[in-house]
Amino acid sequence: MTLLRGDDFFTSRAVTVAVEPRTPQTAFPEHYHDFWEIVLVEQGAGVHVFNDQPYALCSGSVFFVRDNDRHLFEDVEGLCLTNMLYRSPRGFRFLSDIAAFLPYGPNGEWQGQWQVNAAGMQQLKQSLNSLAELAQSDAPEAIAASESLFLHILVQLRQQCFQTQSSGSERQGVQALLGWLQNNYSEEVNWGSLADRFSLPLRTLHRQLKQHTGMTPQRYLNRLRLLEARRRLQQSDDSITTIAHACGFSDSNHFSTQFRKAFSQAPKSLRHQAFSREE
Repeated sequence: MTLLRGDDFFTSRAVTVAVEPRTPQTAFPEHYHDFWEIVLVEQGAGVHVFNDQPYALCSGSVFFVRDNDRHLFEDVEGLCLTNMLYRSPRGFRFLSDIAAFLPYGPNGEWQGQWQVNAAGMQQLKQSLNSLAELAQSDAPEAIAASESLFLHILVQLRQQCFQTQSSGSERQGVQALLGWLQNNYSEEVNWGSLADRFSLPLRTLHRQLKQHTGMTPQRYLNRLRLLEARRRLQQSDDSITTIAHACGFSDSNHFSTQFRKAFSQAPKSLRHQAFSREE
């Protein structure tokens, strides 16, 4: 597995933050870093496999990556993102500790995926452009300014995430729906009921999900289910039928057909490959 080193991204050893745009982000194999980063998806689609857990990417996706996390990008389609790099939560020169603003849950668990809306992403992009300029200099005043702006961006992210979760506007309703689907893909989904739940007209739901993900709502839902099924086929001993049902497919034959379409491989074949690698 590839180790990405901060010396290749930070302009000098004195600099504590960096900005790395990826326009586009191509498929990239599994890797880890000796620094921390925040990944912000501006547009496009793809799959982010984060510590063996797959996530379907869309505009507004945000991932917090630690130095001991493993991740990769695959199945990318017009994916554009910006990486905001920092040494570590305590690796700043003028900030003491930013842990309070990182995505730790109430019991200390890491909750590294957030979602922000389009307006919030636009505001963040402006701040990121300014940060990219500041991060080019290792003058003390530039480092102080870059760390201050980094903290400002982190606070912006936190506010945008909480607004997405709590606001009742149409835009935030779509973002909240995307988050719900990511966590509840195995449930039986009635799109009309979901539209009511998130205060969205049904036609708006279909149009907005297609705009955000590049897929129809049902195709996006199937994508989430298939990604989780692929993970379980590779990492568990459960039967194919059990996995199909656990991931939201009521018919294992239909699941196998959809799996072959998505990955050009039968579930049984993938499982055989996974077990062969372990031997």
